Amino acid sequence: MPLEYYEAFGYKPESRPAGEAFRSKECPFIEGPCSKRFSNGLVSGSCTLVNPTNEIPVPCCPKRLYGDNFKVLADVVEQSWGKGIPLVLGDAEIPATGKFVIPFGQRQGHEIRIPHKAMEGSTKFSIDWILALVDNERNLEGFVAVEVQTIDTTGNYRKQYWDLAKRLEPKTVKAMEEPKKSSSNFNFENVNKRIIPQLITKGHILRREKLCTRGLFFICPTPVYERIIQRVGELEDYPIQTGSITFLAYSIDTESNSEPKGLKLDSAATTTSEQLSVAFSSPKNLPPKGVYEEAIRKALAERLEC
Repeated sequence: MPLEYYEAFGYKPESRPAGEAFRSKECPFIEGPCSKRFSNGLVSGSCTLVNPTNEIPVPCCPKRLYGDNFKVLADVVEQSWGKGIPLVLGDAEIPATGKFVIPFGQRQGHEIRIPHKAMEGSTKFSIDWILALVDNERNLEGFVAVEVQTIDTTGNYRKQYWDLAKRLEPKTVKAMEEPKKSSSNFNFENVNKRIIPQLITKGHILRREKLCTRGLFFICPTPVYERIIQRVGELEDYPIQTGSITFLAYSIDTESNSEPKGLKLDSAATTTSEQLSVAFSSPKNLPPKGVYEEAIRKALAERLEC
């Protein structure tokens, strides 16, 4: 079955604010227009999608995880340095006394990019967020790095968008041809292939930074984290430290009465870049031995009967 909208432009399609949100095309989680688009350029507004077979909503836009005023980053600050240290967002006033954290990332200061290799002209890469801990004398005391990942999709869900537009913004439908029904699904394996090697590489880079004593944090939807663990197997548990990788898995709080709905932290687990590297190169849950031979023999039998 194709994916369905659980949230469009931040709201459940049946909620009261859904119509205005659909027409405004604004992102309610960060300031500015929605950046999610179909391949034809049409703004899709797909914050969270759901597979009707299991009815588990999965955020598919990273900005969806910045709801609740960047709660996920505040969680990282608390996990890293304890309670009571404020996260100073945007143009908020800097505390007169005490330690505080300044974020660098999504419209919060400038993105910090570093050379990919130690050579002139090397391409640069970035980490989604750098959270800088500032001490009482306004000096950099430490920092933590944060990567944020949601989920890719296969196929398309334009028919589902068209159905919503027909109800919430009829004038949009007049300029569109009704899409044919198509299949779509979450592409968990693509996330595994892309993100795990990145986490390993960035984890090794960060462990060489003397002020990065809390390692790397990886924020993702709970189903994405579950698929990573299914792919690599259970990871050895470590305390947060230099070279550690901490997974924070979130889901949409479906019981929440707020609009947009809040996020809830389902699990937090810490391992090391070395442990993740070993697990990735020695995957668990492999198919049975001889499965290729069996499939080839079957294909040959069918072919030779022709």
